[in-house]
Amino acid sequence: MQLNCAKCGKEILDKESSFCAYCGVPLDSKPKISELLPIAGILAIIAATFSVALGAIGIVYHQSYIAVYTSYGYDTSGSIGFLLFSAFAFISSVFGAAGGMMALTKKRFKFSVIGLLVMLASALFTFIAIWYYQYGYTEGILLSGISISAFSTASAVFVMHSKPEFT
Repeated sequence: MQLNCAKCGKEILDKESSFCAYCGVPLDSKPKISELLPIAGILAIIAATFSVALGAIGIVYHQSYIAVYTSYGYDTSGSIGFLLFSAFAFISSVFGAAGGMMALTKKRFKFSVIGLLVMLASALFTFIAIWYYQYGYTEGILLSGISISAFSTASAVFVMHSKPEFT
């Protein structure tokens, strides 16, 4: 079986050599194809989907809050927190999905990382808004927020690990 250099393509005559005699490249330095970037992109897109769901949950909770509190004649200014984290969730979902697409295409490393960090910041902001306005955590908010945090973090780690693969 003939062994050729991965860089220059010339035949390696000395089968025990660890370097190409023509170009000097180490023979064990074949290009490595990582499977982490496709996974990172998919995780980012899943996190963006959860972020859209979180935004929708916030809008529904805002409407319910307004309906209940106005029926009893109470002040509804406390419902602003739902709108804040909903807006941030919708905006961050765009950045997260774009960052995931950039990871899938192996382009624009910085934009990909920024998109994932915006998603993570959105989840953190949601937890802070819920705590600050004392709404109480519900299953939908916790599920979405924790999922966004986990998927964004894992995706960011995979992207950072695969930085050399970006063009």
